[in-house]
Amino acid sequence: MRKLLTVALLSVIFVNSSFALGVTAGTNITNQATLSYSAGGVNQPTVTSNTDEFVVDKKIDMVLTTDDTDQIVVTPGQKDRITSYTFKNEGNSKENFKIEVANLPNDAEADYNNKKDNEDANNLRVEYSTDGNNWQALPDNKIVQVNEDQTIYFRVKADIPDPDSTPGTNDAGAGDDNDVMNVELKATAYKDDNSSAEEETSGADTQNQVDVVFADGVDNSTLGDGSSKDGKGDTPRDGKETARSGYIIHTPVLSATKTSCVISDPVNGTNNPKRIPGAIIRYMFDINNTGSADVSDLNITDTLNSNLDLTNTVSSAKKDENQSDACVCSNEPSTDISGDTTVNNQDLTITHINTQSGKHTCVSVETEIK
Repeated sequence: MRKLLTVALLSVIFVNSSFALGVTAGTNITNQATLSYSAGGVNQPTVTSNTDEFVVDKKIDMVLTTDDTDQIVVTPGQKDRITSYTFKNEGNSKENFKIEVANLPNDAEADYNNKKDNEDANNLRVEYSTDGNNWQALPDNKIVQVNEDQTIYFRVKADIPDPDSTPGTNDAGAGDDNDVMNVELKATAYKDDNSSAEEETSGADTQNQVDVVFADGVDNSTLGDGSSKDGKGDTPRDGKETARSGYIIHTPVLSATKTSCVISDPVNGTNNPKRIPGAIIRYMFDINNTGSADVSDLNITDTLNSNLDLTNTVSSAKKDENQSDACVCSNEPSTDISGDTTVNNQDLTITHINTQSGKHTCVSVETEIK
């Protein structure tokens, strides 16, 4: 007897929806085989196998990156300064993510450089947007639902510490020049009922239920600036993604030194003059900016002793801005600033003074001893 046997495999796949990142978790996939054969040249009835069925498991995978390439430059006391982030759900299911933000500990770095944290920002808040334009606050439970293959945008708002009452002392909780405040945004995959964080399925595969596999933190590709997609705080395959950015304070740090020298007196003239009545005294103000930001429209106010005659003080006022070296009283500045100088009784006011970071500005006026 001659038998011819052919086997046909019939597959029926029920797909909820189709995405570039794979079949959606929870999809039932069924397969059934049939046997077709003949005996003695006569086709025989087909034989149908049982139906095999399994459920597609859940792959939790996401990428969270900062859009910043350096710390955001801020000044002490500013409000609502923003760091920016992009999040994409690369898993195969709609997923809930709890979004949290925190200050990083001292010496911790942002994802893009090695500027170490040494200060905390205040009043951290997170907002999110589906289009990068329309922003809203996180819900009270801080959980955002993200579809498969969907991109969500986040931004952190922070208030910068107020200026240090003693600049340069680097007091905790106060904003000093070059203070770095790095922050970390974290997304944690949560269960569908928002009761707790997702848990990876341990042990062997369970054919007819949705198992959970963590696949986050295994992407070694890079961003446009060459940095890894996986941030410095990420641990692979833990159902969490982090991204680190931050703020850096750039502010002027000013010191003022006032010196005096005698220019002439009625007896000696300019030859070794002394500080006798009728002598001309030059006051020199040395404004030294050791900070990392420039200053414009700085004002000097000074109440001069009543034993000094300020009659010619306005006409003698001069300045040299942005000098590399410290001011020397005997070197009279070159720029006339009589138009920015006023005297009211013994009160002297000089306005519209500028100084650059790392420079000295020299301002002088002359008075006469009564």
